[in-house]
Amino acid sequence: MRTLPLRAALIRGVLLVAANWPIVLIDFGIESLYKLALSLPVFGGALMAGALAHGDLRNVVADGVGPTANLVLGALAESPVALGAFLGALAIAAIGGEVLMFVVKAGTLAVVVAADREAGEVQDEPFGTETLQDASRFRLDLVVESSRHFATRAVMLALGLGAIYLFVGLGYVAVVMQRAWTPSAGWIAAWPVLVLLATSVSVVSIEAASLAYDLLRVIVITDDCSVRAAMTRLRRFVIEDARQVLGIFGVMAAVVLLATAASLLATAGLAPVAYIPIVGLTIVPLQVAVWLFRGLLFQALSLASLSAYQTQYRRFSSARTPVS
Repeated sequence: MRTLPLRAALIRGVLLVAANWPIVLIDFGIESLYKLALSLPVFGGALMAGALAHGDLRNVVADGVGPTANLVLGALAESPVALGAFLGALAIAAIGGEVLMFVVKAGTLAVVVAADREAGEVQDEPFGTETLQDASRFRLDLVVESSRHFATRAVMLALGLGAIYLFVGLGYVAVVMQRAWTPSAGWIAAWPVLVLLATSVSVVSIEAASLAYDLLRVIVITDDCSVRAAMTRLRRFVIEDARQVLGIFGVMAAVVLLATAASLLATAGLAPVAYIPIVGLTIVPLQVAVWLFRGLLFQALSLASLSAYQTQYRRFSSARTPVS
């Protein structure tokens, strides 16, 4: 079975996700819960920082989670016990939440795999409700059973991805802090170039790791194989069919960038009105709707790209002798 053309693979991915739309809601819900769990230690640290500095908590958390985390780290640096408690709580929330999120997402991806195997050539059929019904394979028990079945392998992949992120982050911090550690004239002159190079390498490394993680998830769930076997098959797939992989990645990355720009413009357009006392209250439901639409759209795009990778990999592997 030959791989599909790029356009057909993307259309098939979108159709399979649209036909099994509840998985978008599940992924959006679990990711929102993960972000909420991750923000709780940050705001708890803000409470400790405000108590240590005898400041107002509202001023500490006014700028959001990211700036708040930086303020908390700076404020707690003088109290090692409080800083250790904050970092420990943040690590527990981050690792535990990431593992749970990826275990659940293994179940939703299994729905996409089942739909791809049984749906037929829906990308060639006229679009309509019958096409979506033919591609619909969502069952809540399938999500639960698949999450349990792939739980161990999902945890291994999640921890591996987290370790890569940690390694890249530590390397980036080491390069950025090089100026403070070795304040020589040569380092000061080359520091902007080093920061630019470190930023570029970090971004490329994180994107490459994320792509490899997505493809490994696809291979593990499609073939029901071990992570080690999936790595061997990933190497074959990426080397022999690099054009399809890079094509899907490039197209979906461009779509995500356009969607991000559109959402930022929409948010910026609502921001000035939100400061008007009476009118600002009426804008709140609209802001919530924009936030929900943005989150659901990005989850749908992510699942559509995974579906496109999966259908190409299934067709690629079926035409070759399976790796033992």
